[in-house]
Amino acid sequence: MNQRRKGNRLASTKTEQRGSLRESTYLQLKDLILTGQLRPSERLSEVTLAKRFGVSRTPLREALMKLEEEGLIVGQRNFGYTVTDLDVTKFCNLLVVREALDVCAAQLACEIASEEDLDRLRDVIAQMVELKDTTNRTPSDAARNLDLGLYIHRVIVESTRNEALVRVTDQVYQQLRLALWLEVLWVDLEHTDLDEHRAIADAICARDREAAAAAARAHVQSSLKNMSKLQRIWAHRRAAD
Repeated sequence: MNQRRKGNRLASTKTEQRGSLRESTYLQLKDLILTGQLRPSERLSEVTLAKRFGVSRTPLREALMKLEEEGLIVGQRNFGYTVTDLDVTKFCNLLVVREALDVCAAQLACEIASEEDLDRLRDVIAQMVELKDTTNRTPSDAARNLDLGLYIHRVIVESTRNEALVRVTDQVYQQLRLALWLEVLWVDLEHTDLDEHRAIADAICARDREAAAAAARAHVQSSLKNMSKLQRIWAHRRAAD
């Protein structure tokens, strides 16, 4: 019996270590992409990356799969992975679709959301306010900011109880992930991001369809304007290289 417990503990420890190694590899690789050290369309050599991070191919591949799910890299059969290119036109087209989806979700939420859903919305806003008051703005703060920004939209769309809308919205947001990351990291969102999300949440909590639609639309329009800023910054970075 003691031997069995010892075996279970060893297995549990190995699982935890593997998870920690995978997460560490994922975070390091993600940082290289988002800081431009790995360039758009650059092919990723698993052998080179494994040596660079001092890990085996298993945690590296798990990290690569997670980054592919987030839209930061693209996997191709018999070719491997490459860093996603910053196609501003593609992202702008996706934002047009996102606007229609977000406006629809905000309006439906005004009608269908439960009081529990509204409490979830208020809680996310409270977390955003707390993060905004953080004195040290670090990369992890930026990551948290993006996570909360994505999560609040998830809360809104889930409150509609419309599975088709949830599914399509997830697909669009997944394809927008890289653009949203760069928007948070490179464009000054210090004031507008929280204010825009709060305007949407307040309108939904007041069950004001018209105000919710207007706030959701304005939020996406702001992102569309930021795309032109991203394009200029990206062009400058590439020229500097």
